[in-house]
Amino acid sequence: MTMSDRTTQPGDDLPIRPRGRDVPVPPAVPLADREVPLRADGASADLHAWLDGEGAAPRQADGSLTAEAELWSMISKETKRRRDVRTPQHVAAQIMAALPDKRPAAATAAPTVERVVVSPATTPEREEPGLRLSYAAAAAAGAGLLALGALVGRMLR
Repeated sequence: MTMSDRTTQPGDDLPIRPRGRDVPVPPAVPLADREVPLRADGASADLHAWLDGEGAAPRQADGSLTAEAELWSMISKETKRRRDVRTPQHVAAQIMAALPDKRPAAATAAPTVERVVVSPATTPEREEPGLRLSYAAAAAAGAGLLALGALVGRMLR
């Protein structure tokens, strides 16, 4: 597959099918329902200048704000309102009251994880306490057996 097989055609939002298939490629259709038309009357420049604080708000002929300016005004008001929101005092007091008075004691030593391995040959009359094997000891034993196997393998070559 070449790079051109994976690109799209102008005006088509579907990928091009690889060559050699019998699947027809849909015709290029305009995406008018997805496009936002650009205004050529300079209103965008006025809106951007107003948003940057460099000009007056763009207004329509009757003196009301344009739709874009009205939208950005509402967004600005809502943003300011949300920025000023604070936790109510009674909620903050409930949170502080729920916290413990003392700090929890730190653990003195990290616990060792151990697993009890019971021999299957244990009989009721002769019960052994079982073998306690930590993960570190099992890992060391495994590494030792692996090294022993590598050494035996080299000797047999």
